[in-house]
Amino acid sequence: MIGKKSKKKSKGRVRNATKVDKYDLHFRSKLECYTYEAFMKAGIPVKYEPKHFVLLDKFEYLGEKIRPLTYLPDFIGNGFVVECKGLMGDSFPLRWKLFKHYLKRHRSKMKCYLVRNHKQVDEMIEEIKTNI
Repeated sequence: MIGKKSKKKSKGRVRNATKVDKYDLHFRSKLECYTYEAFMKAGIPVKYEPKHFVLLDKFEYLGEKIRPLTYLPDFIGNGFVVECKGLMGDSFPLRWKLFKHYLKRHRSKMKCYLVRNHKQVDEMIEEIKTNI
């Protein structure tokens, strides 16, 4: 049928993450909550979604107003940034690359971590603990 959307499910994958309200915070996924708890358990202070970074300023093109391109990391700690991504959308890889370029332009020494599951979170925590 032309013009009708398929109702076929995508091989059991969940497109929308389960939001979690805990510790007076509003996590956008269970993975973010798990990561926060791992940081707390390890005694590593972090801030959850503390600041938006402007990767590309707003501008006008042929009379069209183009909004700025921003990035909001999940966690920022002392010398590191963490992004939790279970299922990646199409725009994320480019935004992640632009964020790293932003850090380079601003001569930041912050290390970037992209974690996709509990095992990667646990490995990241161990690496950060050894560098403290």
